[in-house]
Amino acid sequence: MMKLFRLFKFPITWCLLLLTIVILLIWQTRSFQKEIARMNRNQALLQQSQEKILLTNGRIASQTGVLQLKQNELFRLFPSVREEVRQLQIRPRRVQTVSTVAFGVQQRIFAQLRDSIAIAAKGTMATRMPPDTLQFRVFNYRDAYYDVSGYALGDRQVLHISSRDTMTQVVFRRRKHRWLWIFSRKTLEQRVYFKNPDAHIYYSQTIQVDR
Repeated sequence: MMKLFRLFKFPITWCLLLLTIVILLIWQTRSFQKEIARMNRNQALLQQSQEKILLTNGRIASQTGVLQLKQNELFRLFPSVREEVRQLQIRPRRVQTVSTVAFGVQQRIFAQLRDSIAIAAKGTMATRMPPDTLQFRVFNYRDAYYDVSGYALGDRQVLHISSRDTMTQVVFRRRKHRWLWIFSRKTLEQRVYFKNPDAHIYYSQTIQVDR
């Protein structure tokens, strides 16, 4: 104990102690400023609309910022995410990124109707005579994204529709103010793109979960 008291008699000891305190205060202040900046940016992103980006192939991609939330903030602000994570059988503490995309597809399809004859006896398919003859109007349509088939019988129409698409999502960093060059801090952004030109993105959100 006496040796400890003797150390405080030297000016260098007080200088080192004060320097340590100053460094800790600076570190804590910067951490506090980063936390405030994170919260302000999240608040701005929650009110931000989708940004449309024209790609080189003429298609449109949707771009938004990436929310940076802690685990407790994620489940408090988006309680439905916790239930979805549980349904996926993933432990909440292991979640690192959550992405949600809502989109719709609208397409007008034109297909030529063709005559088709089916043979039925007493309402069931048969090939024996004497049959009843039912005349159908059938159609088929197929392209890279849709399969549509069906038939029309009297005032009834039966349709079978299936669609397929591929979504590409990229999370990247870019400078918030490009004109400031290296002096502008980088922020996380996400860009979502569907190959189907008829797909329209209504809502897109990516959350990065920090521990």
